[in-house]
Amino acid sequence: MWKDAKVKVLVAGPGKTCGPFLSAVQDVHGVELIGLLDLHTDPSSLALAKELSLSLVARLDDLAYASDLSVIVNTTGDERVARHIEACCPEGAVVLSGPGARFVRLLTLALRKGNVYRDKLMATEREIEKRAGLGERMVGKSPALREVAELIERVAQTPTTVLLLGETGVGKDLAARSIHQASHLKNRPFIAVNCTALTATLMESELFGYRRGSFTGAECDRAGLLEEANGGTLFLDEIGDMSGEMQAKLLRFLQTGEVRRVGATTTQTVNVRVIAATNRDLEAAVERNEFRRDLFYRFNTFTITLPPLRERTEDLPYLTYHFITKSEAKLNKKISSIDEAALALMKSYRWPGNVRELENVIERAVILCQGGVIRGEDLAIRCTPGQARASAEECPPSASPAEQPDGTAYTSRRHQIMATFERKELERFLRQAGGNVSEAARISGIPRRTLYRKMKRFGL
Repeated sequence: MWKDAKVKVLVAGPGKTCGPFLSAVQDVHGVELIGLLDLHTDPSSLALAKELSLSLVARLDDLAYASDLSVIVNTTGDERVARHIEACCPEGAVVLSGPGARFVRLLTLALRKGNVYRDKLMATEREIEKRAGLGERMVGKSPALREVAELIERVAQTPTTVLLLGETGVGKDLAARSIHQASHLKNRPFIAVNCTALTATLMESELFGYRRGSFTGAECDRAGLLEEANGGTLFLDEIGDMSGEMQAKLLRFLQTGEVRRVGATTTQTVNVRVIAATNRDLEAAVERNEFRRDLFYRFNTFTITLPPLRERTEDLPYLTYHFITKSEAKLNKKISSIDEAALALMKSYRWPGNVRELENVIERAVILCQGGVIRGEDLAIRCTPGQARASAEECPPSASPAEQPDGTAYTSRRHQIMATFERKELERFLRQAGGNVSEAARISGIPRRTLYRKMKRFGL
């Protein structure tokens, strides 16, 4: 394919003058440097050719594959060099000298500078995504979570309004982002609104926008979040706390797709996919006339209920590893392991704050732990006697001291499970990045040096 073809370039001139140009050209995608031509064989040319692994020739006739040349860039003003190139120039090759050579040099230097800024931009975008929660994924292998992931995958490709149900901290915002990222709208805006953080009046102006002078403080026209999300996804968190007046206006938007700014007399149509979430029992709220029945039916078309952490304790090792890795990168601190007492405490705890509480507990433990090992006293959780008894009833009888004197089998099994999970995750990131380690680091959020170290450990 023509897109895969490379422009083969030979540069003529001494190394001391064309070094920056050669370095710049070498980084340009689609350009292949064939060699360096120096009739005078300056020592600087020999050093530069060796540094860049290029062929150094004193005559064009001595260059292997000279017939494949696309461009010869003459960086010298030497008439002898110009005559030699003209006499020996392969058929079809373009010779650039004087202003043409300087123009190409400026372009390549600008491109090189642009690549530096692009790398900085990508690093900044990764940081923004990390802080905003973008690029996060739902972690776990439990049947309940696999069912949620399957529902997300099915509904993501449709424009259907989705209602996410679950306790505080189970990851409803993450599920909403997963739906957006798995859909054809992933490159379009994703805007999240917390309905409990805004009053009814402020909520209307935030969602629908307003015209200048429509109320005190409205000094200019402003588009609402529905307009900003046009073509993308709007996530309404804690919709069960929305006022009755706003429920009516939201229902009208869902039915018509029309937006009218506060104080305006005209409407405009936008195309927005709406995802809502709540930790309340909306059916009970409907019976108490606290939530509109018609709006509930509108959202109830497709409902996903996220299980609390206490109902998927088998995901604790995966989540723990995920949050430790995340905290390591954030806090620049290395963690080698978690001891058995800490794991037992985590398993017996009921996690009322669910995954969000677990993440905060792990981050605090990473800060407090000494020697790179997280222990029970590093965890900001305590089990009541009732919780401990419930945990003991749920767990099978442990092995006798004679059968398992020091917990070696348990520790070995735990390390094996964690290592298997880590290896599979690294392989998945590398496959997704097509083997590009830098891209895999960007996708996973793992620092590149850390990723290299983990790949070496697993022989990847």
